[in-house]
Amino acid sequence: MADRPNIVFVFSDQQRQDTLACYGADWMNVPNLNALADESFVFENAYVAQPVCTPARATIMTGLYPHAAGPIVNQIHLSEDTPVIAEMISDDYIKGYMGKWHLGNDLVAQHGFDVWKSAEDSHRYDKPEQRYMVSSYNKYLVEQGYEPDRVRDGVGVFSSNMHYDLPEEHQMGSYLGDQAAEFIEENKDRPFVLYVSTFEPHSPYHGPYMDMYDPETLPVGPAFLQKPETASLVNRVRANYFLQFMLEGVDQTQDDYMMRYAAAREDVTTELGWRTLRAHYMANITQVDRMVGKITSALERAGVADNTVVVFTSEHGDMMGDHGMLEKRSFFEEASRVPLLMRVPWL
Repeated sequence: MADRPNIVFVFSDQQRQDTLACYGADWMNVPNLNALADESFVFENAYVAQPVCTPARATIMTGLYPHAAGPIVNQIHLSEDTPVIAEMISDDYIKGYMGKWHLGNDLVAQHGFDVWKSAEDSHRYDKPEQRYMVSSYNKYLVEQGYEPDRVRDGVGVFSSNMHYDLPEEHQMGSYLGDQAAEFIEENKDRPFVLYVSTFEPHSPYHGPYMDMYDPETLPVGPAFLQKPETASLVNRVRANYFLQFMLEGVDQTQDDYMMRYAAAREDVTTELGWRTLRAHYMANITQVDRMVGKITSALERAGVADNTVVVFTSEHGDMMGDHGMLEKRSFFEEASRVPLLMRVPWL
């Protein structure tokens, strides 16, 4: 080990733990993550501090519980006075952040990071002069010939639903994998810290590998589509909400939240529809795997793999129909327990 090892920290969005072979899912098509796991410490009991995006990210970036870091719910900024790891590490290191931030204005470098590749246009705050900025990923898509499908603050932006219609090579994960590989090659002769955070497999659960997994044979557990009768009132109410479209015949198309967010482009009125949604979610994890492969291959090509700690995790999980629920916001295992791999080559 050199005196100043590199750190690459990769995290997906909404990936539950039981999606890798090392956690029992040997049927998943994730060869790069499985290879990383074979060389890593595999943490069996990795739980998020809070199964919601911003609070979970605040903990990942600061090491503090959400109430101590500040963001206890989404839409709360991480204070400029609360340091993240980039502000704790020697200035000898170059520090890069790529992808979803969700702790303030996604579009501008902050908290000690030298290189910043933004991927979302949804989270922009504060300064009027920043109102017309767009993300690095937005600029990339425009360069590839795509036209934004929405206008916000007078500028064209790409919605998450449009992202998922793109071919694999232009998906966010693929873009971030390429950007990370460039960063590694450019900085192979100096110590670096690199964070890479992709949006997949977060809803909408659509992407280029839609047919990869057969919904009818996809493994599910005993809690799949079962109401949690002995759970807390909040969890019972949430399960009733998500299952009403299948069990009570409520018209899913009249529910804006389901149609735009929780189950966009999906059918949750039948068991097969739920299984199909679940298959699409797993397919997006395969996208994450391809991104990880680009990053680990770049480390090998640059000759720095043996001097680089690689961490892979996710900000929280997804219920995926278990206990009758979707998304996160629950401390059931499916939403709060995540994969955590740590490869330390010299240990």
